[in-house]
Amino acid sequence: MSSITGSSSTKSSPWFDFLFDNAYNVDASEAEASIRRKYPLLLHDKEKIVLAFKDRGGKGRDKEYFTTHRILLKDGKGIGSKRKNYRSITYKSIQAYSCQTAGYLTDDDCEINIWSGDGGKCSIDFSKSNVDVFQIYQFLNCKISWARMQGTPDFVDPTPPRPAKKQTKVGNIIDWLGDNAKQISAPEIEQKFKTEFPILLDDEKVEIAFKSGRDTKTFTNKRVLFVDVKGLTGKKIEFLTVLYSSIHAFSVQTAGPFVDRDMELRIYTNMIGELYKLKQDFRHGKANLWAIQKVLSNHVLGEDKDPLPDVDRFEGHVDSPGGLFGLMTGLRFDQRPIDATVIDRVLHVDPPILQGSEHVEMAFQGHRDITLFTTKRVVTIDKKGLIGKRIEYLSIPWEKFVAFGIRTAGFMIDFDTEVDLYTELGFYAGEAGSDDSPPIPPRPEESCLELDFNKNCVDLFKLKYYLSRRIIDINKLERGAPVPMESLTGAMPDPKGFERLFQWLGSDQRELDPAELDLEFHTNTKILLDDEKILMAFKAGRDVSLFTNLRVMIIDVQGLVGCKIEYTSIPMRSIKSYSVESAGMWDRDCELNLYTRNRWHVAKIDMDFRQGKCDIMQIQRLLSAFIVGRHTDSKVVFGPKNYANHERKFVGWNSLAAGFFDNAKEIEPDEINAKLHFDIPMLLEEEKVLRAFRQARDMFLFTNRRFLIVDTKGATGQRVKYKSIPWKYVEAFEFETAGHMDRDAELYLHTSISKIYSNGIPRSVGTLGTKTSILVKHTNIHEMGKLTADHVIFEDVTGNEEPEIEVDLSENVKSMQISNPSAAVTSSPVPSSYFYQPPPSSSNQTGYKAQTVSSQPASQTLAYNPYSSSPADWNPPAFNPDAYPPPQAAQSVSVLPTTYDPYSNISQNTPSQTLSTPYNPYAAMGPSSNNPPAQLQSRAPDQPYDPYANNNSSGQNPSSTSYAPYYGNGPAKSNQGQNLQPYV
Repeated sequence: MSSITGSSSTKSSPWFDFLFDNAYNVDASEAEASIRRKYPLLLHDKEKIVLAFKDRGGKGRDKEYFTTHRILLKDGKGIGSKRKNYRSITYKSIQAYSCQTAGYLTDDDCEINIWSGDGGKCSIDFSKSNVDVFQIYQFLNCKISWARMQGTPDFVDPTPPRPAKKQTKVGNIIDWLGDNAKQISAPEIEQKFKTEFPILLDDEKVEIAFKSGRDTKTFTNKRVLFVDVKGLTGKKIEFLTVLYSSIHAFSVQTAGPFVDRDMELRIYTNMIGELYKLKQDFRHGKANLWAIQKVLSNHVLGEDKDPLPDVDRFEGHVDSPGGLFGLMTGLRFDQRPIDATVIDRVLHVDPPILQGSEHVEMAFQGHRDITLFTTKRVVTIDKKGLIGKRIEYLSIPWEKFVAFGIRTAGFMIDFDTEVDLYTELGFYAGEAGSDDSPPIPPRPEESCLELDFNKNCVDLFKLKYYLSRRIIDINKLERGAPVPMESLTGAMPDPKGFERLFQWLGSDQRELDPAELDLEFHTNTKILLDDEKILMAFKAGRDVSLFTNLRVMIIDVQGLVGCKIEYTSIPMRSIKSYSVESAGMWDRDCELNLYTRNRWHVAKIDMDFRQGKCDIMQIQRLLSAFIVGRHTDSKVVFGPKNYANHERKFVGWNSLAAGFFDNAKEIEPDEINAKLHFDIPMLLEEEKVLRAFRQARDMFLFTNRRFLIVDTKGATGQRVKYKSIPWKYVEAFEFETAGHMDRDAELYLHTSISKIYSNGIPRSVGTLGTKTSILVKHTNIHEMGKLTADHVIFEDVTGNEEPEIEVDLSENVKSMQISNPSAAVTSSPVPSSYFYQPPPSSSNQTGYKAQTVSSQPASQTLAYNPYSSSPADWNPPAFNPDAYPPPQAAQSVSVLPTTYDPYSNISQNTPSQTLSTPYNPYAAMGPSSNNPPAQLQSRAPDQPYDPYANNNSSGQNPSSTSYAPYYGNGPAKSNQGQNLQPYV
């Protein structure tokens, strides 16, 4: 396989490239052969090197490889060549990338920059006389997974407004000083970026383009392209691509009165650093602001959604002013409902903010500002200035919200109900104070959208139920492993005396029976969805925590009288990592930590539980089922609760020495695997510990689903923390070999999960990363690199082949050859001038064949049913003799007639299978105080199982013949407006 040898009229000297660390291209096939010979575990069997480069003019020790599946960077460290760092960046984690041409005179290097999901930025310098950066740019174009337009797009007119009108010289100077852009011809800029600067793909279309001075902003059907011309001569040019999938919000702002002559566009991404917010001003009358808004709406808002039924749009509603109440709320800073049908008609025409397939469902207005809840997004309309002519329209799609919370109004003069909508966007960190100025506290900005509603005009629980349907969005949920849809916690007696005092002081939660809360939140106080079931419930003082099959809900009762109540909902899909911590010797509480990608209040959620009043490992097992489990897994079994603590492990001298040197030694994983399956039920049935390392009393475990950190704390070792990081949220990784003087190697994982570094002023939030130091005496660090790559990059690789890509080495030729363009279903083709069709019978053909994910045939899509005795009902998996524990034979056991089936239609839970013998979920589980085996054995064989048979005090036995609480559309919706608070 060949690499790139682009030509240039100006040749840079080798000593210059060596001095400034500019990379030269090297033969990719020779580089791959050398790597497979020296380090056979570094590359995957299905992985091929397409482009290879070597630093310092081809004389250095650092190398960069662009393979079929990742970007692999080799960095030599220290004196000699023994210590090396290998960093892998997956193509799927790339959020933005750019290429920069060489400048004038001494600026002799071109550059490639890559921004990945872990918040990191990778920069590589190349020699302009040896490397063609446009060809590398086109290669990245082929490997990026472009977001496809899902909804019904609106027509965008690319014609510049009033092109014949000339601007005065003074206006040109003002626009140049203010960097105001004007709209230009889209076909002309498309032709330029396909010929003069080969940036765009062959099937890529420019939808709208703008120019400010020498710079260009282009919106295509695949990306947003920023072209920045630098320097006095304008020879140094940067081409920056921002993927539409990285854009989480955008806003357009109209021009103001008098001398305010510019319009404004702001694009908000979930990246950390310089590309978090992208801003551009436009000359009023020289750019179509609504066309820009339509382009972004077409590519960012996603698929069309039908309006939700039974949503009150306040059609014909007229607000009633006057009276003392009208005087107190006359300023209307707290928003009140307005007629959504009128707003819907207006914003489809003038200004055309809404898409044709989009509808306003709820509308609210404050003093001058308006908030809209549409079928696709949340829109805030902010009128600025004294006369309100300058208006900003901010749009955030529903699917970009991480969590949401609602806080009821307080006592007496508190008139507002507050709504917090949490995103993955950034915040204002604040500024530390000095002797002359006080500190400036942090502000949430776009990371948390704060809305205030008038409590007398807005139904809180209807609003919460609406937000649940829009943000949780059942149709897009990753269901995880199936779990039993039954209560997993039971009622505990109320604490008394000092125990009650300690629980109140420490906010330690105890178990509740979720049946009563589930009924209440489905009927009178309807805030749960019809297909939602409370599985676990806990209470600490007046506060309640709920774990459902769709989210974690925290109910926080505030104030002396308890009128102010905050409901915070974190969907299961938003939880990226989690940890549980057992109680210690002197402290009385267990802890649960949830981590999301929000950077404000829900970046990390801390929850305490009363020791001996809850099984923290069952909570961990439930979260593992939803977060690391898969829908093909067998149903998760929850054994009897174990309220006991772990055994104590006192610190020894060997442990202190190992902890001091911070080195981990590999241990046998089978023993740990058995312990975490049976003694401490941490792992799922399909999960297995592959490699295990011990560092003093701590352990680092690599399973086939996650990276698990076991952190033993305290002198007694009784307090143990288990932190889980799923492989699917690892964006990049690197490992570093041992040097001459050290005896350990390091393995680093980089995730997209938020981590709070400082809650002070200024506030600092980055991304979570891990480091594992491994003794190389017993472990080959390349084996750990391969294990990580197998789960982060190649886990979804199948036997299908990608198109063969070949790069020509011939002088003055810049071509990227694809042998089978029609097979590239997941990548966009390069322009036709950049590839050719090689002869199919060539014996010395160079190229690579890599695997892509393809849909399975219909015969292979049947879900495994562990209760079925018929081989025709499921596709049996291949037997793995190394699997632990050994697979058991399928038992001929029946399930409840109304057993929850995660593969059935979500709107109607049909039974998966009904046999004659009733299913006994407590068989082989031993005695239980909540449901003794005698109660089950006393039933007739044909009598359906009824969990409320001996619980007449609750009065919740729905039927004497069959129990079906999840059949149909759920509980009745009567008494929806009543505000009952059984937990206060």
